[in-house]
Amino acid sequence: MSSDSHNLDRASQQDARAWSTFTATKYTAAKRQISSPLAQGFLGDRFSARDLIAVLDDHPLVGAAEDGPVLGDNGYYADRPWSFNGQTDYIELALVIDMLRMFTPTTAADAAVNSYRLKHTAEKLLAPHCSYVSNGRLIWAAAALGLPLVETDSGGPNLLVGISEAEHDYVRQLADGSTPPRAHHNRPAGLPHLQDALDRVATGKPAAPRWVPLAAAPVATPFHDWLSAQARRDDPVGDIALDYVDGIAYNQHAPADAPDDLLTILLDAGASDAAYDAGFQAISEWFAANPTAKPVRTKFVSRSVDEVGGFGGAEGYGDIEKVTYLCPCGAGEVVEDHDNIPGARDHDVRIRCDRCRGEWTFAPGRSVRGWGLVPV
Repeated sequence: MSSDSHNLDRASQQDARAWSTFTATKYTAAKRQISSPLAQGFLGDRFSARDLIAVLDDHPLVGAAEDGPVLGDNGYYADRPWSFNGQTDYIELALVIDMLRMFTPTTAADAAVNSYRLKHTAEKLLAPHCSYVSNGRLIWAAAALGLPLVETDSGGPNLLVGISEAEHDYVRQLADGSTPPRAHHNRPAGLPHLQDALDRVATGKPAAPRWVPLAAAPVATPFHDWLSAQARRDDPVGDIALDYVDGIAYNQHAPADAPDDLLTILLDAGASDAAYDAGFQAISEWFAANPTAKPVRTKFVSRSVDEVGGFGGAEGYGDIEKVTYLCPCGAGEVVEDHDNIPGARDHDVRIRCDRCRGEWTFAPGRSVRGWGLVPV
């Protein structure tokens, strides 16, 4: 046996003894929990039971006060003491810790997710492995991870937990199932790994190797930033910008990296003519302020190729190619025609929509296949 394996076994034994004493359960039952595949950590190392116990004494907010504990099953300064079943307590805490690990931490000043709401999210996401999570145990797990904990303005047993509110709302929306997210920009990076690991263990398969988070490189989003800032305006552009911001918050669509994406969002949402007009006005203002911005490309629809003989006595065969895209408003088309025929080679692109022909023009200096549109 290697020294690492020996140390791990010894640590497990020490945890089992400590957990057995703390919860007043048999050592064999505690050891069974410590060694459970569900408790080994999918998004990080297995969390020490001794460290979990120490949190209830040493944490600056929820650690024990001079006159006794300040955290129980009902929450912060709740009067209900801990109630342990002796069979799954450590496993459930380990799973809640794993769930909390996937969220991006915030500062204490930005802590906004209520522990009571978060405990319901944990129940929905972790079921059936963990069908009930008390408010106090959710706070306990958050404290063990070192997440910021802040008292609410109204006081009471709930605390605010310092995790990304947007990521939490995405997970809650996903777990509720009534209106699942249509966009995944707020999905916590570790969520797919955690879901896969839980599914694998539930079917008796070994979990995949422990998740290693990747460092995210910052990405500039000038169009998104500009459009979001317009939500403060009291005009149609401000209205469409506010709808856009709300759509991102409710995971109905992803952020628009470019004007093309805003047109797609409007098209997918079945936007009214008035909404499209407001979006077009916003895009026009963007191009006026950013004349070197990349022109718009619209959604590909179809491509067809027909073989034909040479023209005007020219020998050989060629083809006529037609490539179709949606026009910006979605009611017509942008069409490329490519006559690759011996004796009659020609390439052309045009807008087949009266509305868009009056509002858009092709950016100069581009090939037929490399076309792009800018507002007139």
